[in-house]
Amino acid sequence: MQIKVDGRLLVSTLCERFKAEFGGTLRVYNGNKRCTGSEKVADLVKTTGSYECRGSKTVAGFIKDLQEQFGLKVKIGSGDDWVLALDEMTLAKLPDIPKNATKKDMEELKSKYSK
Repeated sequence: MQIKVDGRLLVSTLCERFKAEFGGTLRVYNGNKRCTGSEKVADLVKTTGSYECRGSKTVAGFIKDLQEQFGLKVKIGSGDDWVLALDEMTLAKLPDIPKNATKKDMEELKSKYSK
């Protein structure tokens, strides 16, 4: 499991690749507004380059890396985009979030990952 973030990508392509690779939903923002998907990643970032990430990276680590390296604001949701993923989860564990997850479901996952 691996994803490469590159300024030449459309936001929609990046989000599709993220979902295919990790099973979660990548939400990309332009300021406080969620992107429509038609934007190019390069138009949203403060610097160019590329970034590669494996499934062993935590959600918080991935978000931090994109913010620090590119100034790109993202959030990561469950596969059905119902809830935000737990910071301590690895990207490879995103499919563990049940569909229409409840607060109880997320608390159970949190206790599982905080051990």
